[in-house]
Amino acid sequence: MSSLFGAAPGASNTTHSLGGSVFGTAASNNGSLFGNNIVPDERPSTLKRSFAHAGPPEPSYHQHLLNKSSKNAIDDNGGLGRLQLGLGDISNKVRNIGQGSPSALLDPDALLRSNTRLNSGSDHARSQAFGGDRNSKLRASFVLAKSGINVSQSLRDVEELSNSTYARAPPADAVPDFGASSGVRDYLGVQHQNSFQQMIDSTVQRAKDEFNGMIDEQLHDVDWHAHRQRIYEHFGLRKLTEIDAEGGAGRETASFGRSSRRSRLNATLGQSRSLHGLTKSVIGAPGLRNGRQSTFNDVEEKLPADGMRPAPEDRALRKKQDSYAGKVKDLNVARIQETVFPIMTRFAEVEDEPSNDDTSMLINAYKALVHVTGEDPTKENLAEPGVIRERQYSVDYLDDNHSSKGSIAVRKRIINGSRTFLEKNFLAQMDALLDKHRTVAMVGGFPTAVAKARGYVRVRAARKELGPDLDLLQVLTKPSAEGSQNNESDYCWAVIFYLLRSGLLDEAKQYVNDNAAQFKQIDRNFPKYLKAYVDDPDHRLTGDLQRAIDNEYSQRSRLAADNTLDPYRMLCYKVIGRCEVSHRNLDTITNDMNDWLWLQFVLTREYNRAEEMAHEAFGLDELRASIKQIGERYFGPTSDITNAPTTLFFMQILAGMFEKAVADLYPHNYVSATHFAIALDFYGLLRVSGDLTKDDLLTYTTRQQPQIAFGSMIGLYTRDFRTANPEAAVDYLCLICLNADLSGELGKTQRELCHQALVEVTLETREFATLIGDIKSNGYRIPGAIENRLKLVRLDNKEHFLKQITLSAARVAEEQSRVTDAALLYHLAEDFNKVVNVVSSAVSVALTTELGEQPARVTPLKPRSTSQETSEEVPGSSFSLTAVDDPITLARNMRDLYRSNATAQQKITQTSWEVCNILLMLADARKAFDAGEWAACIDYISNTRVLPTDSHGDINEIKAKAQAFDQMPTNVARTVGHVMLWTVTAAVYLGEKMKHAEFDTGMHRGMVENCKRIAEDVNLFAGLIRFKLPGRVWETLARASEELGL
Repeated sequence: MSSLFGAAPGASNTTHSLGGSVFGTAASNNGSLFGNNIVPDERPSTLKRSFAHAGPPEPSYHQHLLNKSSKNAIDDNGGLGRLQLGLGDISNKVRNIGQGSPSALLDPDALLRSNTRLNSGSDHARSQAFGGDRNSKLRASFVLAKSGINVSQSLRDVEELSNSTYARAPPADAVPDFGASSGVRDYLGVQHQNSFQQMIDSTVQRAKDEFNGMIDEQLHDVDWHAHRQRIYEHFGLRKLTEIDAEGGAGRETASFGRSSRRSRLNATLGQSRSLHGLTKSVIGAPGLRNGRQSTFNDVEEKLPADGMRPAPEDRALRKKQDSYAGKVKDLNVARIQETVFPIMTRFAEVEDEPSNDDTSMLINAYKALVHVTGEDPTKENLAEPGVIRERQYSVDYLDDNHSSKGSIAVRKRIINGSRTFLEKNFLAQMDALLDKHRTVAMVGGFPTAVAKARGYVRVRAARKELGPDLDLLQVLTKPSAEGSQNNESDYCWAVIFYLLRSGLLDEAKQYVNDNAAQFKQIDRNFPKYLKAYVDDPDHRLTGDLQRAIDNEYSQRSRLAADNTLDPYRMLCYKVIGRCEVSHRNLDTITNDMNDWLWLQFVLTREYNRAEEMAHEAFGLDELRASIKQIGERYFGPTSDITNAPTTLFFMQILAGMFEKAVADLYPHNYVSATHFAIALDFYGLLRVSGDLTKDDLLTYTTRQQPQIAFGSMIGLYTRDFRTANPEAAVDYLCLICLNADLSGELGKTQRELCHQALVEVTLETREFATLIGDIKSNGYRIPGAIENRLKLVRLDNKEHFLKQITLSAARVAEEQSRVTDAALLYHLAEDFNKVVNVVSSAVSVALTTELGEQPARVTPLKPRSTSQETSEEVPGSSFSLTAVDDPITLARNMRDLYRSNATAQQKITQTSWEVCNILLMLADARKAFDAGEWAACIDYISNTRVLPTDSHGDINEIKAKAQAFDQMPTNVARTVGHVMLWTVTAAVYLGEKMKHAEFDTGMHRGMVENCKRIAEDVNLFAGLIRFKLPGRVWETLARASEELGL
């Protein structure tokens, strides 16, 4: 029976010593791999001496172990083993364990672990590595450790080496069997196959590297986290508020990913931008089909919870946008022709069109602005007196000096214009009510203004709308005419109030004068107050009258008992004398919003802070603060007021809070908000932002004045239709240059912003023929939409700007392989040499189409709209680029065009011209080949001198052709492999045709020999450039040569 820790299999019969140890080694015939005596030493080591004194083998070895284990089990010291080593020994053993040191090697457990690892190998390796007794193995391990060799690490290295593929012999089929080759031909074939395979592998690897490099270059700065968040947002998986909380507010608005095509477009845009520090698009990415998301941070906060608002999908809204686009186009036409365009009136007509929404407040806002600006829609010529011109109020409105004459004049215009509108609007409502209740009103056939006011009072009294208690209203009784038994009576103070409310001040004064006797009894001082108020241009009372009316108003309101005063009398005093300005309510009379607004404006007055009393100070700034407070309190997101956004907008427009009004309306009705901004900016009543790095629609200057990101708002608005109607988008983008008249850097920034937006819309829509221009068949230009509007974009150098747009678009079109686009754009930029290179490249690609397949086509240009053609032009008379999808036809058209143009020929290099001619001849050869005209095909190819078809077997000429192949232009070299296939195939078929001719003449035999010679020369030429040709060329050439018997 073998020992638990016995020797190798070869020494299984050896007996153990009495003092048998796990390190004891029996004599063995099988030597160790490292030998028993690697380092000879005359003095026996301590290890040798210890084994020399070992006793004879003990036959009861297993019994000894059992007894020892039983003793340990009995005396186990409470479960703790005996400590036979000192602390220093334990420290050394722990430090050196597993490191191959002598202490580790003397440790049975360490050696056992080493043996266990080694035993994982094969039995043969184990017997070879550790054959022999244990003494020799122990000595070898000790000697190696003393020599500084780490045995454990060496064992691990051996195991790794045994598992490595580098140490294995290659399979037999991987080694070429040169002995099996039948000769030099087979050997060369194998060499050619290997070389060709290596070339293919290197080409594929190079393509992979280039592709990986392109991916790294194009996508290294892509924020994939932001793209993922936009996908979540698009499908409604997350809310905008959550994404903004994670830093998504500063993300770019774009599509979900960025392709190489888009990156090239962005790169070109970046090159064409002239705004320093501007890194974002002006016009933004096209909107989603079923929703429109704002890119303004402050607007997104006011949008619904999903961050989206309906896109213009319904018919009414699309129609409204089309109507506005027509008005904007008329506006630009009027600006070009320098005629009057009443923009407020025209835009109000659009809002007045039938709609599902209540647009009454928007219409009223436009009408109010008509009164504020003084716009007269009846005037047509700018030379007429009183005409309001473009940007007329910009200087005064944008004046930072609050006390300047111009700034005060603008504020007065806003106050008077808003009050006048409210009065005119009330008068229209009065007429409508009187027409409806003629019987009660009793105003007669042609009523005067006073009669209307009296009739209106009667109607309201009959409808119990004149006040809660009619007994409080003072009645003026006027004797009737002679012969009449009935006296006329009126609620006189109500009549006067509604005359003032209608703005009929002279009529109110006339009514008091007509009833002077009655007023002497009612209120003898009021007529003089009213007369002074009406006669003064600013409706101010003199100092004495102002003190008198204040005292009288205070006494009446303080001393009179409750519910004993006529409320209309107190309101008349309040209006005329601006009494108790801090209390501006229509007590118990009416709760109509327009009446309340009129009272605010009639009490508002621009004042000099040094002269005005504190209790009388109520100007436009105070009114704006009051409306702002009302808006925050009653018109918030949770407001239940009908048409709350448009109602607040109307109030803000009346108060001259134009920027705030546009910003608050934009989240709810971006179409109307954008056009209000356009109308206001046209007259210079809008402060625009010059800081293009901010993402908010409404920002504030250092003086805390509000300003609108007008350029970005216009650019983003065109997202809805610029693809379908790019010309309309250009009309809108030209309006950005309205602000180019601003002084300093702000005006320059707005002008460059407009130019950049035009570049972006041109590149995005690719409507080059429509936007930039087209060319007729005779080479003359047809101007595009941008060129027709260059006057509106305030250019110093129009030709330079047009070339800048054209060249930028042409480079992008060329990178995206849009041949017709690039050819047209380079032609419009007068880079005729580039045109020839572009069309030559397209022809080269078309010629490399496989035999039997349809040749490659190009995408034709979008044709110009028929509305852009003049009546003298025949429809479709623009150059055939707009309908050409054959690159060969395109190249012929351009070549024929430039042949007749000496100026163009001077700008085309000789190389470009020759390459184009060669490719067109090769195209003729391909056409003849497809038609089966073999002789014509060979003749066309021979004329190009691309192949050695006329070398007549001259090896020197063929080698010269092969050496010149490296210098051959790329567009021509790309086609050589295919041209060789055509040549050899045509020679084969032509030779076969001559062989089977009806008459076998000498000429026929000569042609057969000539075909054979041409094929041989082409094959020889192909062999010289074999590493530069596709593999399929060799297959086809081999088959063709076999048919010819080469």
